[in-house]
Amino acid sequence: MLQAIREKAQGWIAWAIVILISIPFALFGIQQYLGVSADPVVASVDGTDITVRQLERRVREFRETMRQRMGSAFRADIFSDKLLKPRVLQAMLDETLLRQAAKDWGMRVSDEQVAAYIRSLSGLQSGGKFDMRLYEATVRNQGLTKVGFEALVREEMVRAQQQSGIRDTTIVTHSDLSEQVRLGEQRREVRYARIPADGFLDAAAVSDEEARQYYERSQRDYQVPERVKLAWIQLEVKALADDVSVDEETLRQYFEDHRSEFVAEQERRVRHILIPVEGDENKVRQKVEKLVEQLRQGADFPALAKEYSRDPGSAADGGDLGWVNRGVMVKPFEEVVFAAKPGEITGPVKTEFGYHIIEVTDVRGGAEAGFEQVRDKVEAAYRHAQAEEIYYERLERLANLAYETPDSLVPVAEALGLEVKNSDWITRNGGDSLPLAIDSPKVVSVAFSDEVLGEGNNSDVIELAPTRAVVVRVEEHEEATVRPFDEVKEQVRQAAARAQAADEAHAEGEKRLAELRAGGDLEELVKARGWDLKQARVGRRGDKDTPVEVVRAVFEAACPVDGRSTYDGVVSADGDYFLIAVDQVIDGDLEALGKAQYEQRLVRPRQVLGSAEFRGVLRVLRTRADIDVVLK
Repeated sequence: MLQAIREKAQGWIAWAIVILISIPFALFGIQQYLGVSADPVVASVDGTDITVRQLERRVREFRETMRQRMGSAFRADIFSDKLLKPRVLQAMLDETLLRQAAKDWGMRVSDEQVAAYIRSLSGLQSGGKFDMRLYEATVRNQGLTKVGFEALVREEMVRAQQQSGIRDTTIVTHSDLSEQVRLGEQRREVRYARIPADGFLDAAAVSDEEARQYYERSQRDYQVPERVKLAWIQLEVKALADDVSVDEETLRQYFEDHRSEFVAEQERRVRHILIPVEGDENKVRQKVEKLVEQLRQGADFPALAKEYSRDPGSAADGGDLGWVNRGVMVKPFEEVVFAAKPGEITGPVKTEFGYHIIEVTDVRGGAEAGFEQVRDKVEAAYRHAQAEEIYYERLERLANLAYETPDSLVPVAEALGLEVKNSDWITRNGGDSLPLAIDSPKVVSVAFSDEVLGEGNNSDVIELAPTRAVVVRVEEHEEATVRPFDEVKEQVRQAAARAQAADEAHAEGEKRLAELRAGGDLEELVKARGWDLKQARVGRRGDKDTPVEVVRAVFEAACPVDGRSTYDGVVSADGDYFLIAVDQVIDGDLEALGKAQYEQRLVRPRQVLGSAEFRGVLRVLRTRADIDVVLK
């Protein structure tokens, strides 16, 4: 057989194959010489490159952050790559400028500060404590190494120092603050009357032609929204735990290794006498031994402790240290305490503080539950622990497989032993049709994203809980459609009538507003037509009783002159018209504020001014830098 291969590997066919195989390798080598990269540069700042891969990663991170912040209000179309990439790139240019400036300014963050910050992140904690395994999984899921993640944290901490160093040093003058309080805390005495659109409904008459015209103008109001059907697979610790195999020997070993989790920790109440080593140690030890002998013969422990102990924290209390558990005291002291029997006098015990005489006065906790008594708890804990390890390993495989086979979830499910499930129609607003397991704004926004809906790919792994993740894909998609006119004819007629009534209310309001500005009286006008007249003192932030449209119009209206009210009008979202009289303006007074209020009022202006100064620094850095942007 080998001879046949050798004979066939000769001639022009063999040479053609060799040439074809060689071309990619030759081009690969040429690429190195030409400087062509698999990760093209989109911009550079003073020789520091920003690549396509870096930009795309930051866009994904920003989109995910906004998805988490906005929840159900998130709309994937607003955060498309086309809109985000230019803005994110500008932010990355600023970050690069700041990073270079920080290096020039000699700014640094120590390893200890970086470690402390990472340990403080709530997303990396389990049960209130830093979880190394969770940290490693989180970093891995972001496509980073621990070194790379820590470098990003370090950069962010340096950047925060830069920002605070600029923003927190701004000065707001007393006169500037006084003017801001005058306007910001301003109150206005107003009266307003509502002209209801409902009062004109009876007179509204809408023909079929008018209804159709209204329908043509308002088709968005009669749309069936865009919707999709999803396929999805789920990975969760709870399901994995059921498949974990167990045996008695393994469970018993797990119980021994984690006994403290199943057995109440023992505490002991302790008192002691401390004699420091000062001068001749032999004499000190002999003194301690005599005290031990006295105590064993029945001497009063608290009395001797008050007389001889040099522990400032317990001597006055007769040497009482209270209840202690393991890990609190120095090792020699702890070993004696947890080996002694209650009432037994032990000593001398030497530690770094001197010689101790110890008595355990009471014991609580530490019930030595046997394996059989807590077996069910041990098994549940063991299954969960093993399932967590399997989960994090399969989570990485899930991410890789979903990416490697982007056009189907079936191979992913088969490889991981998962079930592909399907949803009913869902819209961008989610809705009741979304299965409970994936009922999350994160899932909906991902489903309608460019990558999943537009390109037809599997989603990235979506972590819905610390131990539950899903991958989704769009199986069916329907664009938004407009319901036929005949189907919604009655709804259109009612809406058109409402619009006519609102127009009539507006016309009536404008007419009466002109009368008021010509010298009419609001109270007489309201009384003659049976409208309600209300009074209010409103600030810029409004109040619960005054419509927001009225508040906005009140502060856009001119101030009263020579004690004469000024008048204005505004249409509400419901089509009602409000006639408004501004009777008095009461300015805010900085001098009337207490010290605490004064400091509170300084916060916002400082933030605004600080941000402006920070932007000014960035502008200067940009003018001094050599910036080349490829992405347009």
